[in-house]
Amino acid sequence: MIDFEEFRALYRELRQSDFGSNLHRMVKSRSDLMTHGSKTGSNDVKHSVRLEEQVAFADWLNKNLAADEDCQRYLPFEEDGSDLYKKCDDGIILCKVINIASPDTIDERVLNKGEKLSLFKRNENITLALNSAQSLGCVVVSMGASEVVAGTQHLILGLLWQIIKVGLLADVNLAANSELRALFGTSEASIEDIRSLAPEQLLMKWVNYHLERAGSKRRIANFSDDIKDSEAYAYLLQQIIPKESGNGMHSASDILQQREHQTRAELVLQNAELVDARVFVQPSDIVAGNSNLNLAFVANLFHKFPSLPEPGEDGAEDGAGRVGAGGVGAGPISADENHAGFGADAFLIDETREEKTYRNWMNSMGVAPRVNYLYTDLRSGLTLFHLYDLIRPGIVRWPRVHKTFHRMRENFERLENCNYAVELGRQVGFSLVGIGGEDLLEGNVTLTLALVWQLMRAYTLAILSKLAGSAAAGKRIDERAIIAWANQRLERGGKSGRLSSFQDLAIADARLVLDLIDCLRPGSVNYANVLEGTTEAERLQNAKLAINLGWRAGAKIYALPEDIVEVKPKMVMTIFACLMQLDFESPATVKLAASPVSTTSNSSAGGDSLGSGSASQQ
Repeated sequence: MIDFEEFRALYRELRQSDFGSNLHRMVKSRSDLMTHGSKTGSNDVKHSVRLEEQVAFADWLNKNLAADEDCQRYLPFEEDGSDLYKKCDDGIILCKVINIASPDTIDERVLNKGEKLSLFKRNENITLALNSAQSLGCVVVSMGASEVVAGTQHLILGLLWQIIKVGLLADVNLAANSELRALFGTSEASIEDIRSLAPEQLLMKWVNYHLERAGSKRRIANFSDDIKDSEAYAYLLQQIIPKESGNGMHSASDILQQREHQTRAELVLQNAELVDARVFVQPSDIVAGNSNLNLAFVANLFHKFPSLPEPGEDGAEDGAGRVGAGGVGAGPISADENHAGFGADAFLIDETREEKTYRNWMNSMGVAPRVNYLYTDLRSGLTLFHLYDLIRPGIVRWPRVHKTFHRMRENFERLENCNYAVELGRQVGFSLVGIGGEDLLEGNVTLTLALVWQLMRAYTLAILSKLAGSAAAGKRIDERAIIAWANQRLERGGKSGRLSSFQDLAIADARLVLDLIDCLRPGSVNYANVLEGTTEAERLQNAKLAINLGWRAGAKIYALPEDIVEVKPKMVMTIFACLMQLDFESPATVKLAASPVSTTSNSSAGGDSLGSGSASQQ
């Protein structure tokens, strides 16, 4: 094991020689990991940081933040990435990376800028970054502002990778890139199953598609062992790089004549460098099979040179019902059928905002397996059981759950899991009239959304009820209690607005939400930034400001600005619930002026049918 200073000295020495060839060999012989300690209670815990990822992310930051004026004082990062953690300690770098991964997520009007920020302002920026990352589906575990300020390496590096990955994989789907239809040729897989593929799986199919077209028999099933010898990369780059850009390229045959894998990898990256695609990986990372960095390398290649035929061109499938010959659907189709994955335009349908919010919420909870497409990824029931266990720990009787499936009985075992998931929903008081396990197994859109919404609602209210234990003398929380709390806080803060329901059109300009945030964090809202809200564009800007200020204050909001402007009652409820949670987590918790009600009650407030299990937002 090498310590940090020893690694830095070794790194500088190797930069003077054949860095790409020698770093991996010399460091790997001792360790490719750097360890650092932390304390958990009375225990000393050792955590590891992969040095090659530290180097890769520092290089990526140098390239992607080069044009950002706010970041000039941080650049360049050291080549070994050793200053990465210290330079993240005011939250600005993290916020900038989030906006690269998901443009306009963070409203820079709320970002505290300057060279000498107080600890309070730095903590605000970091909290803004963490909560916005969580809203994108990142898992933020055991991580708060104090860990970032302290430069906790494994947490910061892990968060950076999650955010970068969100950006790299955001458009690796059939809705954003319809040319991906070509990957399935004459496959008889259903469009619904194809849409359920994870971005990583689509990228592997993309690589294999080009390997086949290049005449290679090689195929990959991962981004680690299958790429170590560089054969897949040699053919891939030869196939996708335009001829006019490939002057001086090493041919695949020339590369594969080299016996040393390290030499092959260097030649591959020299080819990538010709088209400005030498990012994330060093030759040693290819040879070692670093799956994260090789995934990032391939995703970048896909974005630069997808090299796929447009739908309708020779080699592209016809895109209806089933892929390939004989797949054209007959007759008109309904909107529900189209959404579920049938019809000529099924590939082009992106997930709705509601679906994206649910997916990001579930993934941020650390569910396994990770959810990519609601209507297929919940069929096993495993994700649902994970969520039930978070809502009411111990409710899931795990011996009843099929965690793996036998090939001959898979459909039956999945159905048993789905039936049990519905049974648990009834146990916790969900309204599941007309919903059976077969509906989840079949991916019924309306009924799946109904269950997932009630899971999100129950999780939110369960946290509130737990926090309210001391503040409200054991009173449990539902929508009416949230409205009562909001109006109480608005009145105490001297604000004139009041909330009548979660369908109240006064919410649309976001001023009510902004006023509530200002009551919770006096002075946090700069009203010079708040627009009149007479146009939809102004209302959207206000809503974006409100969500960002909520994040900065510490609220874990998943809803989108459009949900406020369009007054979507379900998502609006979650915003107010998150702000209420923030209030309860504050040292001086305000007592509720609300009557005791049950968390599992399906009653509504002000006409909001939020607990009914309805899948559509009114």
